[in-house]
Amino acid sequence: MVSVIIPIYNVEPYLQKCLDSLVAQKFTDVEFILIDDGSTDQSGEIAAVYAEADRRFFVYHTANHGLSAARNLGIEKSRGEWLMFVDPDDYVAPNFCKIPYQAAMQESVDLIIFQWAVDGGKVSVIDCRRSGSSEIVDAETAVKYGGAYVWNKLYRQELFVAIRYPEGRVYEDLATTHKLIFEAKRVLMLPDVLYYHVPRKGSISNTRSLKNKRDAFLASLERAEYLKSRGCAEDLYQPGVWSRALTLLAVSEPDDDPLFQQAEAIADSIPSIPQQLNRKKKLMLLVWKLDKRLFHLACRILGQKDKNA
Repeated sequence: MVSVIIPIYNVEPYLQKCLDSLVAQKFTDVEFILIDDGSTDQSGEIAAVYAEADRRFFVYHTANHGLSAARNLGIEKSRGEWLMFVDPDDYVAPNFCKIPYQAAMQESVDLIIFQWAVDGGKVSVIDCRRSGSSEIVDAETAVKYGGAYVWNKLYRQELFVAIRYPEGRVYEDLATTHKLIFEAKRVLMLPDVLYYHVPRKGSISNTRSLKNKRDAFLASLERAEYLKSRGCAEDLYQPGVWSRALTLLAVSEPDDDPLFQQAEAIADSIPSIPQQLNRKKKLMLLVWKLDKRLFHLACRILGQKDKNA
């Protein structure tokens, strides 16, 4: 059985499309675990309607504890040998469960990575692979091309025996996915596009706040330390640390916070202007190296500072 875990919090305008795409699954040996994480809109009621109408759906209503806690509860409630995750504002292809499950059975693997696309009128495929065919890959390759996303993967449940998402934090997948990949004995990458991500205002990735940027930087540091301990090439994790450090510096004022001081030290240590950074981060780094006071002034003028968020 495949257990699909859907954490739900105040996504009323998007939830029906998400759940309809699960209803349409062509795979039968599946359960859909809906975790209503204290929604204050009608999301919990919508989830309950689907659970009442379709025996594959199970809904659990809890107080609001955050995305990680909701996913962890879903893992605890799951009965399947395999786990998948869907964000409630996204949707999936009709073979979302079937294709990865069949591939896992045929190839005797512990983790499947598949393709995803961005929805927004025109759908543009995000290629996180090296080739256009199925391929068994090593862990470092899987981390490099599979992304840190929780939702473009099929996991053997045993991978979660000693691993959970960090509660009370965001960017929990950035802190966790690489561990699951290295825990797997065999990883398969598929060329199939099975997941559709819907960017929206108000989502974690689109929310600028000091807490979010702190969590992202902390996750990138933990990820770098783990991958370094596994002997991975620096190019796999170092640019992410540089980028998150600059982002944290942009949204916070100079202070004696150890995490801020660590971000400063990392920014100071970045050699030249690395090609791995995007254009915006290159400009930020250039200003930082030129004059730190100018950097913070510019960020304040541009509205990046958000100390109390």
